Amino acid sequence: MMGGAIILMIRAPQPDVLIAADGSAVALRGANGRLSMIKSGNDVFAFREWLAADADARTPKDDTLGEGIRCDATGCVGKLRDGSLVAIAKTIQAFEEDCRRAVLVVSNRDAPPACAALVIDRDVWRRSGPMALRRRGEQFEITAARPRGYDRPWARAVAPDGDALPPSRAAPQPRDATPRTDDLEPGD
Repeated sequence: MMGGAIILMIRAPQPDVLIAADGSAVALRGANGRLSMIKSGNDVFAFREWLAADADARTPKDDTLGEGIRCDATGCVGKLRDGSLVAIAKTIQAFEEDCRRAVLVVSNRDAPPACAALVIDRDVWRRSGPMALRRRGEQFEITAARPRGYDRPWARAVAPDGDALPPSRAAPQPRDATPRTDDLEPGD
């Protein structure tokens, strides 16, 4: 049984990209097989959990976590195992180049609609929560913590634009209080 468990553990697919629930932390698996991470806030909870799940002994404050990711004032860029670029856009100006060169663009902002890359922006992570992405050929396989239809008291579903709320939560329709003509008396 132990041998079977070890084989299953070794063969378990590892995510190539991890994105925190609010988009503030992103991890990329580079050519060396280790996670490189970048965050925009002070919260290190996601880093700690990702490192533990990856059986990585580094701490969330380790200086080597940023290896393989290059940043400037407009955003950051990192490479996946296959050499494809992942961009973390911090400003609106970054989208023009990132959408053209990267296979994946992650941002805390709303992305422009004509982006050629797969975009994980504010709208996407609000609906889906944290995500793990695996590169499969030219596409990504996305595993979201809150898939479509997920609705819990502690994590309410966000209705996509144009979708109506479910009837149980929709606003009640106003009642028509006009009396029927049979109920009217002379002088009413």
